[in-house]
Amino acid sequence: MLTGKVAAVTGASSGSGRAIAKRFAQEGASVVLLARAEDRLRALAGELGSSAIAIPTDVGDPAGVRAAFAQIADRFGTLDILVNNAAVYRPCPVEDLSDDDVRTQVHTNLLGPVYTCRAAIPLLRAASGGDIINTSSEATLDPFPMLSMYVSTKAGLEAFGRVLRTEVERDGIRVTTVIQGAAAGEGGGSTGWEWDPAQAATAMELWQAEGHLNRIRGSHGGQTAERVADVHLFIVTRPRGQKLEVVHCRGY
Repeated sequence: MLTGKVAAVTGASSGSGRAIAKRFAQEGASVVLLARAEDRLRALAGELGSSAIAIPTDVGDPAGVRAAFAQIADRFGTLDILVNNAAVYRPCPVEDLSDDDVRTQVHTNLLGPVYTCRAAIPLLRAASGGDIINTSSEATLDPFPMLSMYVSTKAGLEAFGRVLRTEVERDGIRVTTVIQGAAAGEGGGSTGWEWDPAQAATAMELWQAEGHLNRIRGSHGGQTAERVADVHLFIVTRPRGQKLEVVHCRGY
């Protein structure tokens, strides 16, 4: 389905990002794996073989993103698919947010996709169009207490996608926001960024008591990262004239 296509996936070292990258590679795409976790990223590239290239990248660093996409341009010349999947979060009351809490989540969850889209658009245009998929969260629909920065950055990402769509659709670039529910096997967005145990325990109790966890997991146990990957494959294989502005995927 994707033979001859080039796809870049952020947050590719774990969870849904890893599953999406694997599925695209299985469908014949050349996949550029972008994430901070270098060891896991290179291990995945080794597993996928010649169809994958690992470029360790912090998407919140604009210079790092420029360098990564310069490598993509040098190697492939064009890009067909960009999946902005990387995200981090950890529970914390607003009054206790550290500067690092604010900075890290804004840089990774909101500025990261801005930087990657900015770098990817010329390559997508050179391919005569393609797909940008931005991963948002059901937390924007059912705001979790103690996740103010995560919810705010994801809501900002949804707004960014709406504006971006109006700018690039004339170039044949389709922009889709995936509002994703919880997926089994996801790491909670905390990889390499530890949660405070006491705050995590308080948040879990609050989320359980207020029903947030049941709502995102669904009565049948939610969904898997592999099913999330199926949704992404569906999006990028739709006819070019079809818009999928928002796709909401969740367990039920």
